[in-house]
Amino acid sequence: MGFVRYDDLDTDYGPDFEDDLATVVAEVERTVHGSVEAEGEGRAVRFAHAKAYGLLRAEVQVLPPADPAYAQGLFASPGHYPAVIRYSNGLGHVRPDARLGTACGMAIKMFDIPGPSLTDEPAAGTMDYNLINNPVFFANTARDYVVLARLFSQLPDALADRSQRVAWLHAFVTRDGELPPEKWLWDELLAILSQQARPLPHLLHTTFWSMGAVRHGEYVAKVRVAPATGTPAAPARPVDPLSSAHPVRAALLEDVASADHVFDLQVQLCTDLTAMPVENTSVPWPEHLSPFVTVARIIIPAQDVSAPDNLDRADVPSFTPWRTPEEHRPVGQIQEVRRRVYERSSVLRHRLNGQVRVEPRDQDDVLPPAP
Repeated sequence: MGFVRYDDLDTDYGPDFEDDLATVVAEVERTVHGSVEAEGEGRAVRFAHAKAYGLLRAEVQVLPPADPAYAQGLFASPGHYPAVIRYSNGLGHVRPDARLGTACGMAIKMFDIPGPSLTDEPAAGTMDYNLINNPVFFANTARDYVVLARLFSQLPDALADRSQRVAWLHAFVTRDGELPPEKWLWDELLAILSQQARPLPHLLHTTFWSMGAVRHGEYVAKVRVAPATGTPAAPARPVDPLSSAHPVRAALLEDVASADHVFDLQVQLCTDLTAMPVENTSVPWPEHLSPFVTVARIIIPAQDVSAPDNLDRADVPSFTPWRTPEEHRPVGQIQEVRRRVYERSSVLRHRLNGQVRVEPRDQDDVLPPAP
């Protein structure tokens, strides 16, 4: 099986990319500013993943490589890395779960990572993964995101209200009427709608994906985190959105206190840029062309994260897929958009909230162990 090499990728995104990106950043900053009043929390919230469900301690164990193609960068040799994990809802609102969608995030911050990071902050030895419980994303270019970022901030209300739904869907698929029918964003629309019919998840029994591609040493890959074989079975009872205001957090607290949970951190190498496109994150990469291969394990030990300050602590750290070594650089146009959006929104949010934006040095800086 031949793998696509990182050096063969085309990273020229055209002459309008920077202008489009600046427009996206301005829209995101406008939304973050407005969130102080709009969300009723007395603070600025994240443009996406505003509602935290919990902050957990974990450990990432890199396994001995079985195949040299996957033994790249951090995964070239066995190792143990302390970590924290922030689970969240995917939207930029802080509301009862019944008034949010079912897209959820798993943000992982690993510590004691050797070498420099792609971020321009002082070296702290950290590496982040920003993962979603969906293999596909709803935007692929900076120009698309100019419109889609505004439409994203209107979810889930725009789809729940019949009077708004048709207009919202038309604006989405046509990019506010800019696109001719042959260029309508059907892949992107299907990607965002694919999340709508899902039930609220039991987070410790859910699979999460990177959506966008990343460099994997010499090659190009996507990343997945899936419950490992033998991990505790998911509760038989589904999460009921009407049982309380915050049933996803309630289920997480019960799950994580009851047992250790183990996940496989997996890599899928790209073998064909036509069938496995880097620049279209709205279609999944076929696993029959390249399977996901486990390169590490994530262990979440049983713990009590019910303390009142757990969610306050979850609000402080920043996570970005660009906080990573060069060997695992995000690739593709939408990943470049995420780089600027994550950085600017994080800087602004911390400033508005009077929080010092400093990268933590270890687990205890983020979440001290429970007494």
